[in-house]
Amino acid sequence: MKKIIMLLSTLMFVSLSHAQATLELFGQPLKNATRPQLRDAIKKAGVQPKRENDHYWVDQYNPSGVLEGASDLSVGYVIATKRFAFAEYTFSAFIDTGLVGKVIKMVSNKYGPPSSEQGDMDLGPVNARWNLPQGMRIDVKRGWPDTTTYLDYKDTSTYQQMSAEIDAQKSAVEKQQQQSQNRAF
Repeated sequence: MKKIIMLLSTLMFVSLSHAQATLELFGQPLKNATRPQLRDAIKKAGVQPKRENDHYWVDQYNPSGVLEGASDLSVGYVIATKRFAFAEYTFSAFIDTGLVGKVIKMVSNKYGPPSSEQGDMDLGPVNARWNLPQGMRIDVKRGWPDTTTYLDYKDTSTYQQMSAEIDAQKSAVEKQQQQSQNRAF
């Protein structure tokens, strides 16, 4: 009985210590990180930019030299504050149902077991989620039948702010297009 209690307390400690881990990318803590800070960390890691432009919400990179299997890295920001909102690695795959499990294991090794996991690794969509302190979240997901796997890092509050900015711009563009169309007839 003592051994079981000791094992459970050890597992709980390991899980809690992992859950308290700071979410980071290339050594840069993501909570309240700014675009210049992340660009600098990404550059120092040797990741090649595809597009870095302050007029877009999302910078795009080629991470193939730094994260095995990753084909794309997108990092999104709130334009008004230049704060980190999300990062998404794409692991392109063709009929590789085991890829999602490999990515989940990689994340689990750093952040502990997922808070929730849904789906069948062998067939269909899969989603594993880590809910971390300060409104930070990690998702590893795969749709179906495409086995491409995505690893997402999110600051849930700034992601909502970025989404609101995007929605506001879409509304403004639609309104402008409607006004242009109204003048035509």
